[in-house]
Amino acid sequence: MKSFIKSYRNDNESRINFNLMNRNHDADLIEYISNSCKSLEVLEYIKFLGYEYITDESKIDINDYISTRKKSKKKTNVKYMYLQDSRYGEMRLKFQLKCKDKSMILTKKILIPVPDEDGYYLVKGKKYSLLYQLVDSSTYTTRQNLTLKSLMPITIKRSERTYGDSDGNKFSAPTYSIFVFRKEVDILSFYFAKIGVMRTLKYFSVGHIIKIKSSVEDNITNIYFPINSKLFIEINRYFFEKYTYVQSIVFMILNISTNRLTIEDLENKTFWIEKIGSMSATNAYNYLEKGTNTLIFFDRLLDETTRHILKIHDENSKNIYAITRWLIQNFNELRKKDNLDLANKRLRCNEYIASLLTKAFSIRVNRIIPLGNKVTIEKVKDIFKFSGDVIMQQLYKSGLLRYDDKINDLDFFSKFKYTLKSWGIIERSIMKNFFNCGEILRA
Repeated sequence: MKSFIKSYRNDNESRINFNLMNRNHDADLIEYISNSCKSLEVLEYIKFLGYEYITDESKIDINDYISTRKKSKKKTNVKYMYLQDSRYGEMRLKFQLKCKDKSMILTKKILIPVPDEDGYYLVKGKKYSLLYQLVDSSTYTTRQNLTLKSLMPITIKRSERTYGDSDGNKFSAPTYSIFVFRKEVDILSFYFAKIGVMRTLKYFSVGHIIKIKSSVEDNITNIYFPINSKLFIEINRYFFEKYTYVQSIVFMILNISTNRLTIEDLENKTFWIEKIGSMSATNAYNYLEKGTNTLIFFDRLLDETTRHILKIHDENSKNIYAITRWLIQNFNELRKKDNLDLANKRLRCNEYIASLLTKAFSIRVNRIIPLGNKVTIEKVKDIFKFSGDVIMQQLYKSGLLRYDDKINDLDFFSKFKYTLKSWGIIERSIMKNFFNCGEILRA
């Protein structure tokens, strides 16, 4: 009987997704870290030049990543040997920093974990496996909002507004706002500040039916909504009455318009930047600076990794402005998605490791943006002042590492374990049992 066991073929073997078990579809960690570095280029002071990846551990000096405290201030050249080794590689990230009249090349060295041939990590002398993490594939919904997880959450809120036209007729339609610095901001403010009013209307595909006029010209073919006594929004009546989307764009313009708005202000980007700044600044002299800083922060909401994982057309994931437009235009369909449906989820592994570096960058970048014109090259260098082993440290504390305490080589079930993001470290299994897991593993 024993001689035939090796020849026995289990009928369920073909139903097992070995690629999922071996994580063959997971992109390389180096690629995710590179994308994290490219996301810094939203700051005009930083340009990512590339990296060098060192796999030969004999060329990596661990003393560069270890800091010790001594009572004596006397400097010595003592090097230490650590017995609780970790298996790692080293990335040498190269950046060009430019601020005002100063320029320099900066190299930042970081340690990254390297798995062995079986997918296990050696951290502080112990063997660990990294669990999958189950996250939303694109967006998730709350009671009133639609959120896309990126470098920071991109949260869109829909509200009902009512306005009257020049003939006294009342209309109601949804409008959209976005949360920036925990404040609710009218979305079109950022577009007007970036590209102006007319280009914004074309960008939202309504430039040929929505125009700004100084008087009522043809109220039979068109509908007019007064901004003030000298400015009116002209909309083709047929399109306005048929499409809620057109009504939303009109009402969003009315939301951010005041009775002091002039025809000259429409294409004056500085006017709209100062309007954004007025929401957070208390002094009118700081409106432009605050608005510019907020605009930079808004530009940075979308990171490179999110752009690549979204299964949408490249034109809709080009930047934060394209993503926001896509969220508005598809708001109803995206709101219908079930947050608990596995079809709307995805598994990630290396992406999570790279997010630890992104977090370290974000904390420091958010300190730079409010400085405005006071930024110096020394302040920019502070973005990279964190321990080179930050990924190794945070990964060890994350709770996603599982200690290899098996007493045999049966690690089949542990390969399919995962945790739920934002639910704490709740360990689950992708399969309930060996014999009925085929459809789930093939998904």
